[in-house]
Amino acid sequence: MKTLAKIGIAIAWSIAGVLTWWLAFHLIVPGNVGAIRDFWAPERLLAYATFVAAPALTFLPLARFARVPFLEVEALIGWSTSLFVWTFIDPNHVSGPLAMLVVLLPLLISIASLCTSFLAILERRLGSRLGTPPDPLRARRRGYVLGLFVIGCLLLHSLQGLTAINIGLLALIALFVELLAMTWFAPVREGGTQPSGTTRDRRGWDEYGRGAPRPR
Repeated sequence: MKTLAKIGIAIAWSIAGVLTWWLAFHLIVPGNVGAIRDFWAPERLLAYATFVAAPALTFLPLARFARVPFLEVEALIGWSTSLFVWTFIDPNHVSGPLAMLVVLLPLLISIASLCTSFLAILERRLGSRLGTPPDPLRARRRGYVLGLFVIGCLLLHSLQGLTAINIGLLALIALFVELLAMTWFAPVREGGTQPSGTTRDRRGWDEYGRGAPRPR
């Protein structure tokens, strides 16, 4: 009976998530809610609620499966802000570094939250087969690296410079950033030695491997 209840809740939750994303798309594209200037118009109020409900219904179960701390909060902030910016801010009026930051930062958080969810769930699946515990911090770090790669590709596309060579260079930069992060966050042991390991080993000593080790 409990199994049937869980299945029913999962199905109802999935349907609600699909409907909220469909409603968001309907309000943005066919409904053109961004053209309404009244901040308190009923259509805009419905859009605000939808922009919050859609990512919440999507990433609450994903964060539960991924087990990455505060992933649902990051996704909710990133996706709801990105949907608001894409809908109600005219791109022709976006100019200057601060305005570009307002547009690109929520987009980065949105893409990174999606990549982090996928990588964390994949790592959990592989870890259960290989007998190794997952590392949420590593999944989040790689999710943001992939997010930066996607943002770079979008910027190159907007500048009409998206070529195979530039994509390859961006991929090399992303790989270098990941390798640099792995080196920087390497575990620090007593006596100054730094054996290989992951962030999971590092946190057994001290935060990010810097500072005095904890007493045994």
